[in-house]
Amino acid sequence: MRILHTSDWHLGRVLYKVPRAADHDVVLAEILAVAWEEKPDLIIHSGDLFDHSHPGLSDLERAITVLRELGSIAPVVVVRGNHDTEQLFRFLTLVLGADSQVHLIDRPLHPQHGGVLRFSLPDRTTARLAVLPFVHENRAVEAFEDPRTWRKAYTERVSAIERELVAELERDFDPRREIALFAAHLHIGGVDFAGSERRAHACEYYETSTDALPTTVSYAAFGHIHKPQELPSAKVTGRYAGSPLQLDFGEAGERKSVVLVDVEPDSPAKIRTIALSGGRQLRKFDGTLDDLRALAPSIGNDLCHITMHTPTHVPGLYDQVRDLLPEAVLVEFLPVCADRRLEMVTGDPTTHDADLDLSGLFREYLATTGTLSAPAEQVHQLFTTALTAIENDDDLILSVESALAEPLPGDEAVA
Repeated sequence: MRILHTSDWHLGRVLYKVPRAADHDVVLAEILAVAWEEKPDLIIHSGDLFDHSHPGLSDLERAITVLRELGSIAPVVVVRGNHDTEQLFRFLTLVLGADSQVHLIDRPLHPQHGGVLRFSLPDRTTARLAVLPFVHENRAVEAFEDPRTWRKAYTERVSAIERELVAELERDFDPRREIALFAAHLHIGGVDFAGSERRAHACEYYETSTDALPTTVSYAAFGHIHKPQELPSAKVTGRYAGSPLQLDFGEAGERKSVVLVDVEPDSPAKIRTIALSGGRQLRKFDGTLDDLRALAPSIGNDLCHITMHTPTHVPGLYDQVRDLLPEAVLVEFLPVCADRRLEMVTGDPTTHDADLDLSGLFREYLATTGTLSAPAEQVHQLFTTALTAIENDDDLILSVESALAEPLPGDEAVA
């Protein structure tokens, strides 16, 4: 049996107001090409088909088109991720039709009512696939839970669900002609985060374990973590397929892939990853103009987050960067001028604040916040001049005003 495992497409993603639709079109075509070439017997998508709960029409069409084509190759199982919604999955099920090869799992299901799927293979073997969509901590799972268990720790609740699913996987299981599989959208403790996952759903509170999964599972297909990697447990064979695109700058530089798994009854799974190259890469740069000039030849049509350091304000700096990177998309450009901040005042930390006058406090403010345009030292001098005039009850005369009052060159002769 051959399995194609993909995950976390996040259709509808927008990065700094730049839609990723064009990148998705390229990488989804690449995934389809892999599927047509490798001819899997089962395709598993382990969640986060969409990036948000109300995708646009074009993203709905994109999902339906790709899922239908994948379904023409082999049965497709998609488990709902934390970015997906039950209602949307039910809608897609209606659109795809009752005869579709695409199975959208919108909620955790009891093992005897859709929680464990069975697929018959041409060689007369059978695959049993337990499916577990994302479980929200504040929602009861009616198919499994008694109301008295709702306040249990999240890990304990999920483990109890996994044990029930596994019990059905193992019921009358014949290792000579059956294969046990597991697909879920969960955060397992010990994973290596990409840095772009939704932190509310990828934190210690949502951490689960593989302890409830038995070694009889030939392969566990997990989603939710965007960095492709093996499961952080030697007890269970499986992987996080990861996202097919670099979705945020926390994923910049990551190599994306899909997973191909070849497995036979009573034999270890053979796992290989197929690299994906589709879609624009993300590039985060933090340095000087000279640094960027040296790096520029390696930057093509990347989506770039540029932080540019200069001693002082440089007129036309953005245009210079734009000329260096003619094909790139500058999703964010942040000039950082050294003279826009002052050096932090140092001293005895126990008496520091009490010893500072208003001028000193304003200096500290400029040291931490900086200025938008004028040099910070000039702003501080202006503040000190104004403060001194106020304290001495003097007229405030600024050098800029004095210059405006002076006659222009040549005006003396006219007079």
